[in-house]
Amino acid sequence: MEQTFDKLPAAVSEIDRKLDLLLAMAEVKPEKDYLLTLEQLVDYLPEHPAHQTVYGWVNDRKVPHEKHGRRLYFRKSTIDTWLSNGRQMTAIVKPLR
Repeated sequence: MEQTFDKLPAAVSEIDRKLDLLLAMAEVKPEKDYLLTLEQLVDYLPEHPAHQTVYGWVNDRKVPHEKHGRRLYFRKSTIDTWLSNGRQMTAIVKPLR
């Protein structure tokens, strides 16, 4: 289709309408919060620490974590908050025993 200068406003309006439709279809939905395993956490963290390093952080209560039975998990939203706060623990979720 050949565009002329006279048809330019209509073409721009059509492009704008199509762009609005595309943006509406591509609306980003919030991610579900989920648990990361130790391996997933190591892959997720920017410096990819060794497993033993993460175990040390858990032992020193430097990283937020959850234990379900004998398994160790890390909630993604909590890890994101921890990273954005400069890796400082703001509160201990569970009391020391």
